[in-house]
Amino acid sequence: MKKRIISLAAAAVFVIGTLAGCGNSSTQTTDKTASSDASSSGGDLVTVRDAVMTGQLDQYATEIGLWQGIFEKYGIDLQTTEFVAGINTIDAVVNGTADIGMMADYAAVNRLGNTLDATNLQIFSQISGGQSALSGGLYVDPKYADDPKSLDGSAGFMYQEGTVTYYYASKCIEYLGLDESKQNLINTDSSQTRLALIQKGGASAVYANGSEAKYIEEAGWVQVATSQEIGIQTGSYFLSTDKYISENTDTLAKFLQAVDESTQYINDHLDESAEYLADKLGLKAEDFKENWKNYSFDPGFSEEATTHLEDIEKWGFEHGSFPKDYNVRDFINTDVAKIAFPDNVTIE
Repeated sequence: MKKRIISLAAAAVFVIGTLAGCGNSSTQTTDKTASSDASSSGGDLVTVRDAVMTGQLDQYATEIGLWQGIFEKYGIDLQTTEFVAGINTIDAVVNGTADIGMMADYAAVNRLGNTLDATNLQIFSQISGGQSALSGGLYVDPKYADDPKSLDGSAGFMYQEGTVTYYYASKCIEYLGLDESKQNLINTDSSQTRLALIQKGGASAVYANGSEAKYIEEAGWVQVATSQEIGIQTGSYFLSTDKYISENTDTLAKFLQAVDESTQYINDHLDESAEYLADKLGLKAEDFKENWKNYSFDPGFSEEATTHLEDIEKWGFEHGSFPKDYNVRDFINTDVAKIAFPDNVTIE
C-alpha cells in the first residue's frame, strides 16, 4: 500500500479544542517518582500508575472512579497519565513511566510483533474482546458518495500510524473491493489533522465513529457504509510487564474490579458523569455520551477475545506490520483475571 506522510503543521489550521481524542498528555497527579512495583501510598493505599488513552473507556472510567473514591475503596492510589494513542500507552509501560496501559488490538499485536526477541509485555485482561462497532463507518468526500468505488486511486484514506486506524483503512478498502496496493494511505497524527484535511480537500475517505464521526458529518462528508456493513470489530486490552503482573497480581485484580464499578457508575448516572467529565476534561457532555455508546467493559479473558487477537495478528503479519508470524497466546497472562472475574476467563 502506498503511503503519503502529511505534515503535522496541518493541524494548526483547524483546531477543535473540545473534540474527544484531541487532548494533550496530562497527569492526574504530579508524583512521577513512584516505583514500578506497586508501593504503599497514603496509609494502606497501593500506588498504581496507569497510562490512559484520550477519549476512551479507561480514561472516562478512571476519572469517574477517582471522583467517586472507588479506587481508594479498593485500596489503590491511582495516578493517571493521558496519551493520545495506544502506542503511546505501551511506550509508557516499556520505558517505566507507567505500570499498566490500555491499547487496542492492532497496537498490541504490532508492538509485540516488532519486539518479539526483547519484549517483557503481557496482556492481563480484555476491556472489550472484539465486538462490532455500534456506530460510525466509512465517510467520504461528497463527490464520491454516489459511487464509492470511484475512490480507487483518489487523494487517499486517512489513518494514524501504529494504531488500529491502519486496520480500519484496510478493511474499508477491502469492503469496496479495491486493490489495496494501488491506494494512497495518508498518515495523520490526530482527529484535528483529519478534520483539517477534510476542510482543505486533502483526503477522500476515512473511517470514524463516536464524536469524531459527528464532526466529520458536520464538515460535509457523507457516510457510505456502516461499521457493521464493513465488518469493523475492535478489541481493547490492559497490558503490563510480566514482572509487574507477577509482583502485583492481587492489586491488579482490585484495579479491574474498581474499573468495573466505575463503569457501572457511569451507566447508572450518565448525565451526571457527562457533566463532571465535561468540566474536568474540557469536552462537550454530548460528545462524551456519543463516545460512551461504543464502549463496554467486559473484563476477564474469553476464547473469543483471544481468537480476535489471533485474527488481527494474522492480518498484521500478512500486511507487513512485523517480520515474523507468532503465537499471541504466548503473551496472555490470565492470573489477574482469574482472581477478579474467574467466571469470565474462558480462554482454552
